Amino acid sequence: MGKKRVELKRIQNPSSRHATFSKRKNGLLKKAFELSVLCDAEVALIIFSETGKIYEFASNNDMAAILGKYRIHEEGTETSTPISLQNVKYHESGLEKLQEKLNTLQRKEKNLIGEDLEVLTMKELQRLEKQLQIGIKRISDRKMRIFSQSSKLLVHKVRALEDENKKLQTKVPVS
Repeated sequence: MGKKRVELKRIQNPSSRHATFSKRKNGLLKKAFELSVLCDAEVALIIFSETGKIYEFASNNDMAAILGKYRIHEEGTETSTPISLQNVKYHESGLEKLQEKLNTLQRKEKNLIGEDLEVLTMKELQRLEKQLQIGIKRISDRKMRIFSQSSKLLVHKVRALEDENKKLQTKVPVS
């Protein structure tokens, strides 16, 4: 027994309309997610409810990036820009973002080794100090685990050598 075909027209009853909206919205969001996972597609979905509430889904959690890519594509088709130029524009914007991230990471790395601290505020210095303390604790814990494992291994080797020594002593005649 199949589903009954629904006539596509506006639902008059507000509570039925709201329930249908909710169910279909969830189904649409699920399908968008599935499409992005199964086909490795970049998917952006924006839904405005009747009350003006916005629901959105972006496959890589970056709606702005997907919309930026869409805008670049649309600009290219309107002015009949070659696809290669569209790609260049898109990748240039991505490159700029990556360069900013790289600069930020390099600045943080310098801070972690005690360089360029003059530009940091007291709050940033306290946060950095706390991060370093946590890092030192993790390093100490890891070293202790390694020492403990090495110690257990050495104890095991010593026992094995002692056992072998006893066996050898029983084989060698005492003069």
